[in-house]
Amino acid sequence: MKKIFHFLDGFKIGGIENLAFTLSSVDKPNINNYLININHDLNDYLDDYFAQDKFKNLKIISLKKRKGIFLTLSIIKLLIREKPLNIIIYFNNITSLWVLIGAKLLKINNVAICVQNSIEKLSFRNLKSIFLMRLFNLFGVKLVPCSKAILNSYLMIDNKLRFEEVIPNCINVKHFKKEFNKEKKITKQNNLKTIIMVARLDEIKDQETLIKAYSRIKDYCNLILIGNGRKRIYLEKITINLGLNPKDIFWGSRLDVPQLLAKADIFAFSTSFKEGFGIALIEAMAAELPIIASDVPACREVLDDGKAGILIPVKDVDTWTKELSQMISSREIRDFYSKKSIKNLKNYNVQSVFNKWSDIFER
Repeated sequence: MKKIFHFLDGFKIGGIENLAFTLSSVDKPNINNYLININHDLNDYLDDYFAQDKFKNLKIISLKKRKGIFLTLSIIKLLIREKPLNIIIYFNNITSLWVLIGAKLLKINNVAICVQNSIEKLSFRNLKSIFLMRLFNLFGVKLVPCSKAILNSYLMIDNKLRFEEVIPNCINVKHFKKEFNKEKKITKQNNLKTIIMVARLDEIKDQETLIKAYSRIKDYCNLILIGNGRKRIYLEKITINLGLNPKDIFWGSRLDVPQLLAKADIFAFSTSFKEGFGIALIEAMAAELPIIASDVPACREVLDDGKAGILIPVKDVDTWTKELSQMISSREIRDFYSKKSIKNLKNYNVQSVFNKWSDIFER
C-alpha cells in the first residue's frame, strides 16, 4: 500500500487548507493518504467538521509545533515510523525546508511543494522566496505551481528555476453539490440580489474596490464578504466612511460556504496581481453562479480568458459598478454566465487533479 503524506502548517480556514483536505481525502486503490498537521495548536475547525461524509477517508496525524532542527527531528521520527513514499507540502517558506531536510536524510526523494502565490515584483521578501526555490531545485524537489500565472511570475524574475507542469486547485464537486443543493431548494424571500465574495481579508485580495462599487448600488443589492484577516479593521473603517454597516457586510470565516453560495445571485472576486489561483472561483462555478472578477493573470486563466466570467481592470471602481449593475438588472446576463460557470467546472474536479499529482510522482 503506497502512502502519501500531505503536510500543512496548522489548520486555518482558507483555500490552501481546503485543497489539502480535499486531496488527502481521495479514496484510491493501493493508496493511503495522510494529512500531517505540524502545528497541533493551530486548528480553526470544530471537532465535528471532519466527521462529514466527504472526509470519511481522511486520516490525520497532528504534531506538536516545533521550529528548526527540532521540527526536522520530529519529522524524521514520524517518517521512520510511517514510511511514506510520496510527500506533498502545501506551504512554501523556511518551515518547508526543515520538513524537506528530514525527508532527504531518510532518502525520501519524491517530495513536491504546491506553489500557491504569485510574486509581482522584485522585493526583499520575494528574493527570499526565489532563494528558497533555488534550494528546493538543488534538493530535487518537485515545484508544482497551481496556475500558469504563478509559473510565469517566477520565471520572469529567475528563468533558471525549474518547475513541474501546472496542476490546478480543485474541489470535490460531488460533495460540494450535495451541500449546495440542500439550500438551493429554499426560495429567497428578499427581492434584492445578493453579491458574495469568499476570500481572506489580506493584501493579496482587493475587497476595498468591491466595497466602494457596492456603496453606489446598495439600494439594489446586498453585499456579503466571507473571510477574515489582517485587513478587516481597515476595510470596516472604509465601509463606515461610505455610510454602510459593517455588521451587514462582514460575516467572518465560515465553514458553510456551499450553503451561503446557494443563497447568492452573483459571485464577485476583486483581487490583485499577486493572486495565485483563488479556489473560491471553483466553488462559485460549482454553485452555478455568474462570476465577475479582477482581470489579473490567475483569474483570466481560471475563467478561460474571460469566456467563463466577466473580467474587470484592477481597482476600477467605475467598471465594477457598471458590470454589477448590469448583472443585477438582467436575468439574461446572469443565466448566460451561470451556464459558462457550469461548463468550466469540469477542469477542477478532485479526481482528475489527483491523477495529475500521481503522474508527477511517477516520473
